Amino acid sequence: MGLLREKIKSSLDQNLKNRDEIATSTIRLVIAAIKDHDIQHRTKKRGEKISDEDILNLLLNMIKQRKESVKIYSEAGRNDLKEREEKEIKIISSFLPHQITSDELDNILKSAIKELDCLSIKDLGKLIKFLKSKYPGQLDMQEVAEKAKKHLQ
Repeated sequence: MGLLREKIKSSLDQNLKNRDEIATSTIRLVIAAIKDHDIQHRTKKRGEKISDEDILNLLLNMIKQRKESVKIYSEAGRNDLKEREEKEIKIISSFLPHQITSDELDNILKSAIKELDCLSIKDLGKLIKFLKSKYPGQLDMQEVAEKAKKHLQ
């Protein structure tokens, strides 16, 4: 079992003991999503379970969905649902590695562009693929794409 899976499972056990309903239900959703992806992975005959890197990507997608929900709920004036989604984001984020800040991202982009000899916007795909593999789960890829486009023009 992967290290990240163990961390999620132990967190579920801890939150069950603490009787934290939101954390417990959120972590159960995460575990269910992981199991669902494991089944898809097995069906495609790629192995038994998804890797920790795939789990990180899954968690990032879950956070992205919740951020969109927060935006919708705040526009609709549903602060109760907005606050719950924000708590879920915080809980899911606790399983992610250190997130790279905007300033750090600028430095990383400059060095990666030099390293890969990226000259134009046509090299954006190569750059993003490189950064995804080098910093799994640490980057907001939407922000990376926006900043990379500015650097490559």
